[in-house]
Amino acid sequence: MASRPAVEPALVTRAQRALCTLLVAATFAACSPPSGPRPAASPSSSLPPIARMEPDLARGMGGGSTMGFYVASCLYAPQPGTDCLNLIFGLGTITERTPADFDAFTQKLNSVLPHGLAGSGTGHWAVVLDSPGGDVAASLALGRDLRQAHWNTITGYRYPLAGQWRLATCASACVYTFAGGVMRGVFADNSIGVHQFVTTSAHVTVAQVQYTTAMISAYLVEMGVSANVQALAGLTATQTVMPLTAQDAINLGLATHRSS
Repeated sequence: MASRPAVEPALVTRAQRALCTLLVAATFAACSPPSGPRPAASPSSSLPPIARMEPDLARGMGGGSTMGFYVASCLYAPQPGTDCLNLIFGLGTITERTPADFDAFTQKLNSVLPHGLAGSGTGHWAVVLDSPGGDVAASLALGRDLRQAHWNTITGYRYPLAGQWRLATCASACVYTFAGGVMRGVFADNSIGVHQFVTTSAHVTVAQVQYTTAMISAYLVEMGVSANVQALAGLTATQTVMPLTAQDAINLGLATHRSS
């Protein structure tokens, strides 16, 4: 059995420091300072640069208060160019309806795109995730849907939107959806981050919190990702986000590829 990646001490220190800054002064004084920067690590995998594509907001599904799904206009052309990649953009907050929206959108694409979801090139599709997170259960369900249908996931991708350049970031519960990708690319440092999950219910028991934590950890292991991702999330207060470098994500098994 392959050994699981260990949580790097520097990562734990960063999470502890973030949590300590939110405590009372007496506790804050007991927090040790963060360690110095780690030396840059050589990437274990690399992804080639990809073309900059703008999502077509006029032909999508969802949006507003829930995650919207879009593709680039070039994919609707009878003969898309070689720089028109098989990308879906998932933009916004993941809600209870998001897995169903994704399923409906991909079914629609398969019927309206000239080449369907077979694509015009390799046939491999990826979802660019740009999301602050959202509903944990829906994020896990969407991640499982992505894995079952052999989708890849990307974040840290810079793309144009409404005349402005954006950097896709994936935080909080979005990370669980990201973990569902077969191949998982992180294109920029600090574009993916974790923290403690929250609940809107006023009556949550310790048992329920423990169950949710165990459910998330089991899901990560199921996806081939270290459960230590959830350990780092648990060390990071909800008011903050623990950003991960691309190499952090590689080390934790959260990413399989990074940009060069």
